[in-house]
Amino acid sequence: MENKNFGLTEASFAEMINDLKANDTRFFLQVFLKQFEETILYVKRECGASHEDAYDATMDTLLEFRLRFVNGKLRYGNLRFLFTKMTTQMYLRNKKNNQPLTNDITGIPEREEERSDAAVPEGFSRAWNSLGKNCKELLTQHYYGKMKLIEIAKITSKNPTAVRKQKERCVKKLKDLMVEII
Repeated sequence: MENKNFGLTEASFAEMINDLKANDTRFFLQVFLKQFEETILYVKRECGASHEDAYDATMDTLLEFRLRFVNGKLRYGNLRFLFTKMTTQMYLRNKKNNQPLTNDITGIPEREEERSDAAVPEGFSRAWNSLGKNCKELLTQHYYGKMKLIEIAKITSKNPTAVRKQKERCVKKLKDLMVEII
């Protein structure tokens, strides 16, 4: 098996795509979470990114990769190279778009119905529902509301380092819950 495709054969790649289309993310997570740390290190080294920014760009790319697989926009090929390059571009885009997206302090919709959960896998939804209120709020503000952790720290009157650590714990808890559910 080739490293450039995360050790996937063409047959296992096709199997992963079928699983993703059925909202089964087990194999996808197994494959790409192995690449996760390596990509964070690459973005930190090549772009001079902080750990937090490299982590965010890698997570955003992981989600985008899944969406592209499901929509049939990615083919078997040098997936490792593509994932790394997409993460670098995501980091640069995030860095460039550092400004708030709305005038609202959180940028988060007032009602749950305003969000589109149609493309959210069942395993993620169940894991999300198992998270505590504080984790949900923090992750929603950061990922959905596109707020920087330093902004969240100011609003909550917390130390930025503490907010970053809390976010890392929440993401780890979410991943662990997804693994348990899957």
